[in-house]
Amino acid sequence: MGIGDFSMSTQSLRERFNTSKEELAKLGLEFNSEALPILEILYNTSFWILLNKRAVKKIVKQTFFEAIENCDITKNYADWNSWIHRIWMREILEFYSEKENDKQTVFDFIDHTKVNLNAVENFFKSTLPDDKLIKSLEKLPAVLRIPMIMKEIHSLNYEKIAELIDVPNGVIATRIYRARKLLYLFLKNNFNYEEKKRMGVPEGSPKLIFDLRQCALMADDELTDEQKTTFSVLTRDNDFYKPEILIQSGVRKFFANLSPDNAKIKRIKAKIVRKAIKRFGRQD
Repeated sequence: MGIGDFSMSTQSLRERFNTSKEELAKLGLEFNSEALPILEILYNTSFWILLNKRAVKKIVKQTFFEAIENCDITKNYADWNSWIHRIWMREILEFYSEKENDKQTVFDFIDHTKVNLNAVENFFKSTLPDDKLIKSLEKLPAVLRIPMIMKEIHSLNYEKIAELIDVPNGVIATRIYRARKLLYLFLKNNFNYEEKKRMGVPEGSPKLIFDLRQCALMADDELTDEQKTTFSVLTRDNDFYKPEILIQSGVRKFFANLSPDNAKIKRIKAKIVRKAIKRFGRQD
């Protein structure tokens, strides 16, 4: 059931006007135990997707405010965690809907861009300043950046990311693989993205993505034991796959120790708590 289905339910709309103080108090307790704990991770994930503190503040506040305001409509249909994530994902996608047209871009050229194993190994031996990571992320198309950040920062699995974005699991694997490789190419400072995109790949080139996206699946432990065995046989002593696998695992490390903006989160949380108290009553 989608977000719109919740608000369109005649029965739930009737229930909203009959919500008792006791029911609101119960919802308030659930909000404190189930919703508030995910505020920090949603703020951090939003920041690395949007890279704009003002937009992050607006979207996170809007997400929690809407969830609080309409909780009695949805109380029989969704837990707080799922409800908030759905609202949040809708807000993120709407933010980009009028700004970028990434879904029309054919990204096959990323798959066919060759990478040198020695260069990849040397690159990941060095440290990476946060400002350089941010500048390269800003170049990354939103359609690729969103699922990659949901994986790197929020640690959601592919199935959950696919559910929230509303695309098949395989599409998410493709996008995460391409996001990491393109980010690596941007960080190397010698990749002409617009020219490569314009040129595309020669007609009749092999379709590589179905094998290459397994590099991302392997790095994220999203393969079954049988699939791991099959993939290991495919890539063993294969110089084509070695740098691809290293890029997938190497990029993950760049996001491992990023510090949250605790001061910002604390201020937003205070506003959300005030909104919750007004809606549910004080929870002592």
